[in-house]
Amino acid sequence: MVATPPRRVSRWLLPTVIALPFVAAVVIDVVRALTAAPVIDRDLLEVTSLRFDPADPTFDLRLGPAGVDEQWTQPEFALVSGWGQAAADGRWTASAAAVVRLELGAGGQRVLLVDCRADRRERGPVLLAAAVNGIDCGRAALGRRLGTCRFALAEGVVRPGSNRLELRLADPRTGQGARGRTALIRRLALAGEEQATFDELVAQPALAIDREQGTVLIRGAGRLVAPFSTPVSGSALSGRVRFRAPTSDAWCRVTVARRYAGPDRFDVVSVRTIHAAQSSTARIRQELRDREEPGALIVEVNRAAAEGGVVLQDLRIDVDPNR
Repeated sequence: MVATPPRRVSRWLLPTVIALPFVAAVVIDVVRALTAAPVIDRDLLEVTSLRFDPADPTFDLRLGPAGVDEQWTQPEFALVSGWGQAAADGRWTASAAAVVRLELGAGGQRVLLVDCRADRRERGPVLLAAAVNGIDCGRAALGRRLGTCRFALAEGVVRPGSNRLELRLADPRTGQGARGRTALIRRLALAGEEQATFDELVAQPALAIDREQGTVLIRGAGRLVAPFSTPVSGSALSGRVRFRAPTSDAWCRVTVARRYAGPDRFDVVSVRTIHAAQSSTARIRQELRDREEPGALIVEVNRAAAEGGVVLQDLRIDVDPNR
């Protein structure tokens, strides 16, 4: 009997089966690369939502206050307990003590302003007491017409993040809670300058955004945060900073950072402080090495720079197609 020679096909069958998934993966990657839309430069103002954390934040308790359609997010508040009816002029307290939680991007403010008035059912005097994060901040006479109650804050009482503010109505004779009395709270504010007023704090919006011209005008002291993602490894964040009215003590700090899960969790990549006394304009450029990693441009402006205005322009992610 003549022996049948072994089939050559069986010799290559197993290696071929093993290699097929790897070949398929390579083909898929090639097809994706050939069919993917080209990555182009990104205008930062077109692809991001801005947040501004003012150094002197105000909180409006009126029903549907003006300015709610701003093109950026800002610090928020939450009514915790002791609040009653909402009105066009503000929010009424429902008991002798009312608590509100204020979310802040920055702390360290030295004065609390409360725009308010007492109810008009009784003519007897009443005091408004305030406490921030459990620290007593004093008392102020509460009139029957809208006015500003001013409270001095000790250093370190107000902190970044969540802050608890308690407002309490007190009887001036006993110092105890004024039972049956209520107050209309129109606005709240925290400021760094002890002589600050509501008129000064709300004189104009902190930001003026012109997306067609690609500019952001910062007119309030505080911190602008512009989140972004990197389309291609080796891209670069670029732009320009300009002081409109440079003074010797005006400065801004430009930080490029990586973002994490929380909105305020950053890992600094680079930081640069620009002094108006040295130059009224400066260029921003930072190479971004990691693809699709969440990042943020953070621009902090001090009060002297904000008074004249700081312009950010041509903020973009530049893509190098050769990388």
